[in-house]
Amino acid sequence: MVRDRALAAETDLLTRYDAAIALPDVAADSALKARLTAIRAEHASHAAAIKGDDKAGPTPADSSSSSSSPSPSPSPTDAKTALAGLVKAEQDAASGRTADILAADGGTAMLLASIAASESGHAALLLGGAA
Repeated sequence: MVRDRALAAETDLLTRYDAAIALPDVAADSALKARLTAIRAEHASHAAAIKGDDKAGPTPADSSSSSSSPSPSPSPTDAKTALAGLVKAEQDAASGRTADILAADGGTAMLLASIAASESGHAALLLGGAA
């Protein structure tokens, strides 16, 4: 199901952002930490929208995993590695949601298009675009 794939991707992104934010060199850079925290909050909102919730989205600890989840990646050890991984994950997620639009009903397709656009924007921000 497209919603299951989208939710699995958002849960993966939440996990990746949690790992990056927990890195000491990210925690020491207040601007970077704020940027990552803001993007993570958007992914929590995406997850909530996919689930049809009006409240904040799940955290990785309380999300159920599905068989369509992306495979886990090694935890980053520094900010540069974490950012590179996040950019790739955002780009992959945007591509996945764009592909899923073709298999979705009208309302779900519109939601997935919005999420895909957001993820593309996140990748641009992480690559150095203006916040």
